[in-house]
Amino acid sequence: MAHTDGLLVENFIGGDLRAFTEIVERHRARLLWVARKYGHNEDDAQDILQEALFKASCNLHTWRHESSLSTWLHRLVMNSGWDFRNHRRQFEVPTLDDDSLPHDINPHLAIDPIGERDKMLQLEESLARLRPDQRTALWLIDVEGYSINHVAEQEGVQPGTIKSRRSRAREALREHLLEEYSPVVGR
Repeated sequence: MAHTDGLLVENFIGGDLRAFTEIVERHRARLLWVARKYGHNEDDAQDILQEALFKASCNLHTWRHESSLSTWLHRLVMNSGWDFRNHRRQFEVPTLDDDSLPHDINPHLAIDPIGERDKMLQLEESLARLRPDQRTALWLIDVEGYSINHVAEQEGVQPGTIKSRRSRAREALREHLLEEYSPVVGR
């Protein structure tokens, strides 16, 4: 007999570990698809999914029935993916004293690699300052290429809400970047 997600959650909270196994089996393929969007390879995607499922097992009691369990799990995978990307970058960005950087940077090049890296770090910092729901809307639509309707369905909200979140995220991002890059008057 197939159980509803709500019943499986109740059973798991009540101590039935098989219920969580069934939840994982039911949603795994879709969640792994989401995790692949954040990882560089299959191992990364598996790590992201494992982290999200661990968080789910620890916090399943906090799931409110306002949205589907699928949406809640999807959000956990997205957050784990976002954390994975940010955490990984902390270790992948070389420093100026790193021997892997070229020491003979040509001033006649049209592109300044160090300046570009600084801009990317500033953009990442600005994105991290956004509210999570706004950052998610902006990232999924503008970077990942999902439609507004798809993101709204995944988030369990109306498309207008996603449009608003995206618009507010863009405005906050613009303000922060202008603040960082505009010349300071009166200093």
